[in-house]
Amino acid sequence: MAIHLQEFDIHRFRGIHNLELKDLNHINIITGDNNTGKTSLLENINFLKGIDSVRNLAYSTTRSVRGMVRTSFSTFERVNYLFPVDEEVVSKIEYSFKLENKTHSVNLFKENYFELLPDSEVRKMMGYSNKVRECDEMIDTEFMNLKIDLDGQELLNEKYSEYDRFATNGKQETKLINTTLVSSFKHVYDDFYLSKVLNNVELYQEMLGVLIEFDEDIIGLNVDSKGNSAWRKRYMILSKNHKEAIPLELYGDGMKKAILLMSAVIASKNGILLIDEFETSIHTSAMNKIFSWILSTAVKLNIQLFITSHSKEAIDKVLKCDPTLQDKMNLYTLYKKDDSTLTRKLSCYEAIEAMDDYDIEVR
Repeated sequence: MAIHLQEFDIHRFRGIHNLELKDLNHINIITGDNNTGKTSLLENINFLKGIDSVRNLAYSTTRSVRGMVRTSFSTFERVNYLFPVDEEVVSKIEYSFKLENKTHSVNLFKENYFELLPDSEVRKMMGYSNKVRECDEMIDTEFMNLKIDLDGQELLNEKYSEYDRFATNGKQETKLINTTLVSSFKHVYDDFYLSKVLNNVELYQEMLGVLIEFDEDIIGLNVDSKGNSAWRKRYMILSKNHKEAIPLELYGDGMKKAILLMSAVIASKNGILLIDEFETSIHTSAMNKIFSWILSTAVKLNIQLFITSHSKEAIDKVLKCDPTLQDKMNLYTLYKKDDSTLTRKLSCYEAIEAMDDYDIEVR
């Protein structure tokens, strides 16, 4: 296991101001009340896999459904909403971090303005015919100028309109480390990382051993060889209870969430894995086995973990599921005070003592 990210400080991002995470550990459990910034923190760390990638910046408000992106927001809106909503014209995101013993700072600047454009030009932006009409109405069009710099060096300076269908800025992205962000609802949309699992025999067998907690008759997990398209793969579960393989999406959320989490671990080798509300859909009876596998496999694959939770029971199970890893865990509680987001850091031993001996609320 590794501590790739040693520090992460958010000066301004969404509703977070002046959040400092110091002395990060191999396994970092993030908790706190609603709206304290737990999910936003994971989204911000996820930027490290593409600091100047418009696609990566917009990832937090997209949903992938069976390999296709589904969202009610345009990419323009998704990037726009990353910034504090109360600053409508000129806005800024600032964060800094220490990664692999090197300190970096990132600034994102956004300036919004309006221009009057002919209807034909707006239609061209939207992908329609740009044929000039006799009455070419003028339309008030919103633009955003987006600038990004890393350590004072400009990485991006581009202009986008509210009608642009862009998903990337068309340049080489600045990737500092492999990160994988697993949202709390990702398993619902059948979005997994199973291609890497099926190429690793040892870990594939270990995964099947864990999945027995959900279906004791499970035999295997394969890709459907019939009807696959270039953009979608259907994964099938083989079980002693059925004469033929059953599509994974027909199983319950608990099975799908377990497979998602375990496949995400394998996909995050030598990087950072970010899991939001990791206990969602996992029954308490299966938590110990799943959490133990995730932690032990992260050790093997050199992965640093960041996981959020609201559940006292789930936090307790993670802290205690593998005593050999307890010195590698920290628990951070986020809370708001005035205009700042503050943190309380406890080691694994301090957190267990607080909960067991003094019944102190750590969430």
